[in-house]
Amino acid sequence: MSGAGRILSFIAAGDPNRPLVVLLHGVCDAAIAWSDYIDYLSHDFRVVAVDMLGHGLSPRYADAQLRHPFESAYEAFEETVEYLEHVHGGRAIMIGHSMGGAIVTMLVRRRPDLCLGAVVEDPAWLNDEQRQRYVDNAPANAALLHDWASDPANAIRHNQTRRPNWPMEDHIGWAYGQNRCDPRLELTGVVSFAEDWHQVVSSIEVPLVVVSSDDPSDLVGVRGLEEVRAMGKPNLETVFIPGCEHGLRRTDIAAFNQAVTPILHRWAACESHVSGEI
Repeated sequence: MSGAGRILSFIAAGDPNRPLVVLLHGVCDAAIAWSDYIDYLSHDFRVVAVDMLGHGLSPRYADAQLRHPFESAYEAFEETVEYLEHVHGGRAIMIGHSMGGAIVTMLVRRRPDLCLGAVVEDPAWLNDEQRQRYVDNAPANAALLHDWASDPANAIRHNQTRRPNWPMEDHIGWAYGQNRCDPRLELTGVVSFAEDWHQVVSSIEVPLVVVSSDDPSDLVGVRGLEEVRAMGKPNLETVFIPGCEHGLRRTDIAAFNQAVTPILHRWAACESHVSGEI
């Protein structure tokens, strides 16, 4: 456990009597950045979007936690999921993006008792080159984070130019995430677990779906999807959505929903629970 004894901040929507879906964003983002997806899912699910440690309204990193920033974020998330499921009365479906996808990956590996299944959207499953690139780029990324946090309006204009197909609310949520990210985390350059991702994923027994695309910004990409399929495990599924950057759900919302929603309903049908109020 994290030792902090504090539950992470979260947004909850939808009928508490419906199956629970927990969302976890990527680095420098926030729970509110899922707003359009929360609206979409809450018709059929109880949806809880969590602010990762050091993000949104969740606690900032303590000095000791920064020695192992990914593990600290993981432990805080695990503790929060335990609380959410205790209140809800049933296991959750997990959906995570980027660093959030890496945390979800580790959760389904370590705590399968908490997970009905998990969808990871271009998770931060890093090879050595990618891992070093994050470390090398950390000072520049932290400086950019400071600039965007200092001028959210300019950050939104920049993101609209770069990603014109995003809904406006997603630009606002993204800018909020930049403003509410602990810059000390960004300076570490750490966004994933240290283990080889192939070993981690091949040891998972919970249903796991990995979604990625073919853009240079994608971390898993076509090759990673092929490597998952080559593991030959029936609990592992892959979804390829062409032409999408790293934030692929926002890039092609319709394709993501078409691929993922039936899977969520399939998993939800396997769980019965007595819900409380979250």
